[in-house]
Amino acid sequence: MLPYSIYLPDSDRNGVLFNSPHSGTILPQDFLEQVAIDPALLLYSGDTLVDQLIQDVPRHGAIRFINHFARIYVDTNRSPREIDADMFLDPPKVPAFLRTDKVARGFGVISRKSYNGLEVYDRKLPKGEINLRLAQAYHPTHQALRDLLQDLYQARGFYIMIDCHSMPSYGFIDPSLATSQQADLIIGNRFNTSCHDALSQHVADYFRQQGLEVTFNVPYAGGYNTEHYGNRDQRQQALQLEFNRALYLDEKHLSPNENFLALQETLTRLSENLNMHLPHLC
Repeated sequence: MLPYSIYLPDSDRNGVLFNSPHSGTILPQDFLEQVAIDPALLLYSGDTLVDQLIQDVPRHGAIRFINHFARIYVDTNRSPREIDADMFLDPPKVPAFLRTDKVARGFGVISRKSYNGLEVYDRKLPKGEINLRLAQAYHPTHQALRDLLQDLYQARGFYIMIDCHSMPSYGFIDPSLATSQQADLIIGNRFNTSCHDALSQHVADYFRQQGLEVTFNVPYAGGYNTEHYGNRDQRQQALQLEFNRALYLDEKHLSPNENFLALQETLTRLSENLNMHLPHLC
């Protein structure tokens, strides 16, 4: 089985691609035998149901790309070099490993910690686990995504990638924060380097017109995908959408809440809106 699925529009591809890298749910059996925490906690690290929020974007010329493996198994929104060597037995002496802040906090391409800070493993992993997981889930996914974007670029002279994510609500993290002010959506554009301001502002204005409170870049400026595939000066635009999960999800049970269909329709209409305004945005 491929680690991803691609859903193409019935009409011509318009140059827009919606990506959901963190909504996968596959947890391989050998991985489950390695973990030291309750398996019920593992999927809370992902962006549950975001792949379904963008289910209908191909109606309006966009491509839908989704990952199948759970984020806690392999995080495709990281550099393949963001690896914590201390997690592995006799790790390869590769100076190219990146000890980024995310890695230090336990959230590299292979996560050391769960969403709530628990250690996922109680022992070191075999060093072969690195290449196994990257070969199984990471490299094929990025090869397919890269090929799709390159095809769009060659055909259209541009592409727009919308990287779709979700963030836990304050109330889920800490019930005492339930009444604290939190944005509905944070748009990440790598501080105006991954896409043109016209696109960022257009998307922000669209969501504000739907009644959402929108902010930019803090604390989610866009991850590896946004940075790696976004080059505004080459008309290769990427931006990240980080939705407050309380908008659409029963966070305790990881199931749709009463507003799920409304947000799904809002994203479908975003695809339609972008399709109508592409000449001014790309």
